[in-house]
Amino acid sequence: MNAVVADESGIPELSDGVVTLRVFQRADAADYAALNRDPVNVRWANSRARMTAGEAEAAITGAIPEGWSSGHTRRFAIVDSAGALVGTTALHNVGQGSASLGIKLAADARGKGLARRAAKLMADYAFDILGLAVLHWHAVVGNTASRRLAEHLGFTLEGTITGYSNVAGAPADAWILTLTAQGRLAPAMVVPVLRGDTVVLRALDRRDADELVANCLDPAAVQWTTVPLNYSRADALSFINDFVPKGWTGGETHTFAVADSRTDALLGTIDLHNFRPGSAEIGINMGPQSRGTGAAAAAAHLLLDYAFSGLALQYVYWRALLPNWASRKLAWKMGFRLEAQLRGFSDDRGMPTDAWILTLADSDPRQPQQPWDGARAGDAGSLGEVPGPQGPDTNEAAQLYAAKRRG
Repeated sequence: MNAVVADESGIPELSDGVVTLRVFQRADAADYAALNRDPVNVRWANSRARMTAGEAEAAITGAIPEGWSSGHTRRFAIVDSAGALVGTTALHNVGQGSASLGIKLAADARGKGLARRAAKLMADYAFDILGLAVLHWHAVVGNTASRRLAEHLGFTLEGTITGYSNVAGAPADAWILTLTAQGRLAPAMVVPVLRGDTVVLRALDRRDADELVANCLDPAAVQWTTVPLNYSRADALSFINDFVPKGWTGGETHTFAVADSRTDALLGTIDLHNFRPGSAEIGINMGPQSRGTGAAAAAAHLLLDYAFSGLALQYVYWRALLPNWASRKLAWKMGFRLEAQLRGFSDDRGMPTDAWILTLADSDPRQPQQPWDGARAGDAGSLGEVPGPQGPDTNEAAQLYAAKRRG
């Protein structure tokens, strides 16, 4: 299973257990310079033959983070299971549903299958997380290793463009290959997991089933969320094995387990759903053992960093059923602004229910924007907005309907 982890910058980290794609660090400067000086990369990838560690550090602290900030270029370091830098891969010209994928490895990393693993992680990230429709692959004519790698990943040769690339300062012909989201190999589930000091957001798996059942049987969860009544282990396993993977591979719902960073014990769940251009809604359901510990706030902060920095969203919405003051107060602490109280806006198991709608923009501070004017929030609230169904409802259609409505 692939995993996505993000540091405090919000830039994702992707891993399949063998290779990891992560943010570049200053400590990578010498290895990054050596990678660029490698003769194969100089010949085929137009790398700088005389790059110094100082120049590499300038790129790591300048051009690379600037590319992430603009969203135009998303460059990762490729590290092996021992943590050594073995290459780099990037999405270039990201925009309007497409991007170009590039990759280069250190000499001693070639021939081990690392390039294919890294490129597969990158393709899954592009399609499943960024929602791109098409990836392009450019290979200088004669670089058969690059072309074979692309074709092994499912890319299709579209043609040759005269003088499209550059070798040793001169124009060079290039093969152009494409891969679409529909035509790629079966995608692996790329599950965003974000690390913080006290909590980690990771993929749900079968070991979480018993704790998920306990959380969903809690009276607050029954009152304020759409979990099925009389929640069972079968409900939990269906949610973990079916609903969550479909949400990730289809891109409709990004669901995380909220786990204790020391013990990895499940504390609750949190998600992004109802994606629209530039926005999504947040959902959270924390178990009773986590209330009053700050775990919900820590999880929400991590998810917001991922939403704004990792997915480049502009707005996140928070919906809370009335009168879930705990949920509304948590949103207020995160900097969300109350926009409206709407009568009958949400669906509470088939009944229209009033809801508060709060919003947070990427540019907004992550702290209260006005004094708290609501009731005191006690343990009766679920500490969050209504999440997606945590298991099968009366039938599949009802489950999908509830997932879309989120009420």
